[in-house]
Amino acid sequence: MSKVRIAIIGAGILGSRHARVFHEQPESETVAIVDVNQERAQKIAALYNAKAYTDFNAMLQNENVDAVAVATPDHLHRDPVIAAIQASKHVFMEKPIATQIEEAREIASAAANSKVTVMVNYSQRYLTDYAWIKQRIVAGEIGKPVMAMSIKYDTIYVPTGMIPSWASHTSPIYFMSSHDLDLVHWYVGVDPVEVLAHETRGVLESKGIRAHDGVNALIQFEGGVSANFHSSWIHPVTYPSIADGYMQIIGSEGAISYNNRTRRADIYNTKGGYDLTFAGPQTATEVEGKIIGAFTDSLRHFLNCIIEKREPDTSPRKVLPTSESQAAIIESIKTHQAIKIKK
Repeated sequence: MSKVRIAIIGAGILGSRHARVFHEQPESETVAIVDVNQERAQKIAALYNAKAYTDFNAMLQNENVDAVAVATPDHLHRDPVIAAIQASKHVFMEKPIATQIEEAREIASAAANSKVTVMVNYSQRYLTDYAWIKQRIVAGEIGKPVMAMSIKYDTIYVPTGMIPSWASHTSPIYFMSSHDLDLVHWYVGVDPVEVLAHETRGVLESKGIRAHDGVNALIQFEGGVSANFHSSWIHPVTYPSIADGYMQIIGSEGAISYNNRTRRADIYNTKGGYDLTFAGPQTATEVEGKIIGAFTDSLRHFLNCIIEKREPDTSPRKVLPTSESQAAIIESIKTHQAIKIKK
C-alpha cells in the first residue's frame, strides 16, 4: 500500500509536531502545510519537501492528499474539518472538537455520515500511566467507579506567552482539562447528565486577556457517578512545571490516585494496596531522533483505522459527551445554574 499523504492545517506548536510525527511514520508522509502565516508555513514545509499554503481550501483543491491533520486554535476547528470531510479526506483533529457546541455537533454528525475516518486527538488515553488506570478499572480492582476528582493547572505563561493571541477565545476547560474530562468519561463508562460550575476572573483580565483565571465544575454522570474538576492557568512561572495535575478515581471497593508531575500512582482496595512510579516515554519524547510516546501512539491508531476502515476509539461521535460537558460548564458559569445535558 502506498503511503498515506498528509496535509497539516495549522503550523504552530502542535501543528509542527503533527508534521514531524506523520513524516516519521513508515505508513505516511507530510506533503502540505497550511498556515495563515505564510513564513511559518514555508518554514515547516521546507523541512519535509512539502508544499506551503495559506488557505486550506486552496490546498484541498490543488493537492492530492489522503488525510489532513487539523491543529488550528481551539475555536477554529470547524471550517477546516468540515471542508476536509466534504472533500472526502480523512481527518485527525486536535482536541477539543470545538468551543461552540453547535459546531461540535455538526462535526460529529458530518463525520458519522461520511465514509472517511475522523479522530479527535485525545492522546492521553495512550499514555502508559493513564492506560494502566483504565486496565485496573476494567479488571474490577476498585469495583464500580462512583466518584472522581481532577485537578489541572498551567502556569500563567500559557495564556500570556504561549497562546496570547487566542487565549480569550478558549478556556482552561477546553485547552487543558479536555484530556481529563475525556479520561474520566472513559474511566466511568457512562455519559454526563448535569453540570454546575463557577469561575474566577481578574488576573488575566488585568493583563488584557478576556478569559477566566480558573473554573471549578461538578459533573453528574449517569448512574449517580459524580466528578469534580478544577482547571486554572495562573500559577506563577516559577512553578516547577508548565502543566501539572492530579487525578483520583474512587470506586465501590477501592481508589486509584495519580500525580501528573511525579508520575506516581497508588491503588488501594479491600485486599490491600501498592504504589508505583511510571518511567519511559510520555506524551512526546524524542528518542534516537524520533518522537515517541502517547502522541505518536494516538496518531498511529488513526493511521491503522484508515487502513483497517474502522471507527477510531476517539471519533467525534464517541467523545461528543465531553464537548457537551464543556458547553454545559460554560453555560452554568453564565447562568449561575445547574445545566442538564439533553440527549
